[in-house]
Formats: sequence, structure tokens, C-alpha cells
Amino acid sequence: MTPPPALTVRPSAPLETDGALARDTLRLMAGKTIAFAVAFALPILLVRRLSQTDFGLYKQVFLLVSTVMTVLPFGFVMSAFYFLPRHPHKQGRVAFNILLFYVILSAVASVVLLGQPAILQGIFHDPRLAALNGPIALVVFTMVGFSFVELLALARADVRTATLLIVVLNLGKSVLFLGAAFVFASFEALVYAAILHGLLQAGLLFWYLTTRFPDVWRGPSWSVMRAQLGYAMPLGTAAILTVIQADLHNYFVAHYFDAASYAIYAVGCFQLPFLSILSDSVGSVMIPAIGRLQLDGKAEDIVRLSARLTRALAAVQFPIYVFLLVAGREFIVVLFTTRYVDSWPIFAVNLTLIPLSLLTSVSDPVLRAYPAYIPWLLRLRLALLGVLIVGAWLATSHLLMLGAIVVMVAVNAADRVALAVVLGRALHVGWRDLGLLRDVGKLAVAAGLAGLATAGAHALVADGRPVIVLATSAAAFGAAYLLAVVLLGVPTADERAVVAARVGDLLRRCGVRPGRLGVGCVRGEESR
Repeated sequence: MTPPPALTVRPSAPLETDGALARDTLRLMAGKTIAFAVAFALPILLVRRLSQTDFGLYKQVFLLVSTVMTVLPFGFVMSAFYFLPRHPHKQGRVAFNILLFYVILSAVASVVLLGQPAILQGIFHDPRLAALNGPIALVVFTMVGFSFVELLALARADVRTATLLIVVLNLGKSVLFLGAAFVFASFEALVYAAILHGLLQAGLLFWYLTTRFPDVWRGPSWSVMRAQLGYAMPLGTAAILTVIQADLHNYFVAHYFDAASYAIYAVGCFQLPFLSILSDSVGSVMIPAIGRLQLDGKAEDIVRLSARLTRALAAVQFPIYVFLLVAGREFIVVLFTTRYVDSWPIFAVNLTLIPLSLLTSVSDPVLRAYPAYIPWLLRLRLALLGVLIVGAWLATSHLLMLGAIVVMVAVNAADRVALAVVLGRALHVGWRDLGLLRDVGKLAVAAGLAGLATAGAHALVADGRPVIVLATSAAAFGAAYLLAVVLLGVPTADERAVVAARVGDLLRRCGVRPGRLGVGCVRGEESR
């Protein structure tokens, strides 16, 4: 298979410098860090207010909404990343096409739910969900139809506004959901809170369209729509299969087990929002950067940029993965209370997705720059989907919840490894490039050594309160990991200088002269 020919477009803009990319990434990360804190706290507070059955029903409703939000629009908004920079005089038409596509499909889904409430009971086997088909249909319409405002801002390289939108939407969601839970203590109240959040989302979207795309209300452009569909549908189909791979096991468990049991499984499938926020933030900036490199025929630069991305993500994801393998049981108990301690075996298996997400974060921007490989990816995912369906059905029909998560992780591992190998061949990655990943290997070793040290500390305090065990393990792991990273020589000279400067600034603010401690001093202070 050969890479696709270069597209005939106007000359690409100069590639952003690493500094510009870093600033955009950090700005986006700042906003998403706030979103992380909010998203992290929401389920932790909800489990303390809702019964286990109500929490399970809440997770089922928003499993459905999340799946529809990802699957139904075929990732059509991602066409904005391709068409907005290439069609500067048709940006309003591109934006209106996206709005029209999302609204029509979400309206169709809502009408189906209104007319066929038995669908909900057939999927989840709980009559309470079928009785709420009207409000749930409205949630689908508002949360799916107007769900793309921050992505549209990122496609315009409007990182500042995208960051603000992310913060406002996540804070608004948490305020509405927590208010509903603490006042009414029922999952039904959360459904109505979601409707209000969808309306807030719609208002912000219409504000952004009006202020950033003055000609947006001129209506659609059918020729541009066809081009957008041609770009988005293959990618969207691949994304749909990815979501099915990620979510299908949840539907099997929700179908064969009651809501309270599903709550246990859902907690076991808990994913740290910070990791997805980190991956999304970097990916949102890397997609256009790698796209421009591909247009300029700079495959070697794509490889080097991907290697730097892998190193940066590995420095965070490897230690989190190993630490949670050691102290994950206490992590579950502290966050979700002892009612959910049975989630630990499921959580332990699910943690495997953390290192696998490295491959996804690196592969996705490259895949979008080389769309000729998408048909191959579709064939692979269709084959893996068959394996997933059979495996998840066999596990859940025999009431083996743990089996469902094992099948899902195995299928995802096969998908991500195969995709990384194929894209590596497209970029002509060879053994000569292995040195670019030297630090990634060192980071894996550092995390492993820190895990061994932490296991010893964990054993010493294993009989204590879960929060004490977790805190002790975290302190031991943090110290051991940082020491191992330094001893293995992972930080570059520039990175060491940045850390020394920031430590020096912190010490000066605390009234300590850093030169006395050997941290570093400003010129002229050495002899004082």
C-alpha cells in the first residue's frame, strides 16, 4: 500500500514552531485541566448521593447518549479541520453544513426514541428508562445536535475561545447535575439537568456561529457538503467502529445484569478524565500540524514529531498505569466508597487501556493525514467487531462480567497495535528510527522500578485505612519514579534548566536564596 498522492491545494501555511504548538497545547490543557477536575469529581459525588441502582441507571442513560453523540454524526465536525483552512471564503457554509447535519440526525434519533420507547427497555431491560423516553429523547436532541462548538473553535485555531468554552460547558454541567442530585437524589432529575445543559450548549454554539462566521446564515452549500461527506464518512465509519469496540461490552453487561450490578461494572470501567484530556489536547494541536507536514512531503518530520509526542505522553501515562496496578483497590474505595470494592478486578483489567492509548494518540493525527489507509482500517475493525460480539456475548450470557472487559481490552490491543504497524510502514519507519524512542523505554523502566518500590511500601501499610494506604503509596511512587527518571538520564539539558529555574523562582518567593542550596542562582549572586 502506498501513501495517497498530494492534494492539489494552495500552498500550506508555514508550519508552526514547536513553541507555538506548545503554547496552544498548554492553553488548551489549562482549560481542560479545570474540566478534568470537574469531570473527576462528578461521579465521586454522585455515588455518595444516589443509590447503587439509580447510579447504574444514570450510567446507562448517559452511556446511550455518549454513544449516540459519537456514532450518529459520523464525526462530521472533524471535516472542519480539513475544510476551514483550505476554503477561507466558504467557512460560513462549512460551519452551517455541520450544524445542519448534526441537527437533522439528532432530530431523527429523538423522534425514533419518542415513537418507540420499547427500544430503551429492550436494550437495558428496565421499565423506568422506557417511562422516561420523552425526556431522554430531548437529551439526545440537545446534547448531540449542538455538541461540537469547542471542536469548531479548535478547527479555526481559536484555542483561547475553545478553552473558555470547555471550561464553561463543564462547569455548567457539573453545577446542574450536582444540584439535581443533591436536591432530588434521583437519576430522573439528572435527565432533566442534562436537558438544561444541552440548551446551554445550544446557546453557546449559536453565539459562536454568529460572531465568528458572519455569513453562516446564508445557508448550506451542497457542493461543499458533498466534499465534507466524502472526507468525513470514511473517518466517521472508522470512528464508529472504534466507539463500538469501546462501548459494546457495556451494552452486553447492561442487558444481562441489573442496574445495581451494572453500576459495579461501570465504576470498574472508570477512566481518568485527565488522560483523555491530555490526549485530546495534544491531538487537537497535532492534527493540523501533521496535516501540514504531509502536504509538504515531510514524512521524516512527522516521525520525529510523533516520537516527541510519544515521549511526552509516556512520561505521564506509564507512571499512572503502574501506580494504579499497585494501589488501584484503595483508589476505588477512596473515590467510590466500599460499596464499589467489587469493581477492583474489572478496573485492574481496564487499566491496560492506559498504555494502549499512547498508540491511539500518535496514530490518529497520522491517519487523518493519510486517509488512503482508512479502508484497510475499516476492514480490520469489522473483523475485530465480530470477535468482540461473540466474546462479549459468551461472557455476559454466562454472567461473567470480568470476561466482558477482558474481551474488550484484547480487541482494542489488537486494533491499536495493527494500526500503529501499518502507519509506521506508510511513514517508512525502520530500525534506524528506534533511537527516537529511547527515552520511552527508559520511562517504562523507571515506572516499573517505582512500582516495585511502591509495592513494598504498600505491603507495610496494607492493614491501614484505604486513604492512608493510597497516600503512602503515592508518596513512595512519586519519589521513586522521579529518582529513577533522573538516574536513567531521561531529562534533557533544556528540561533540567527549566525545572531548575522554576524551583529557583519558587524558593525565592518563599524567601530562600536558591544559590545557597545549589539549585542555581542568577548571575552576580555566586560570590554573595
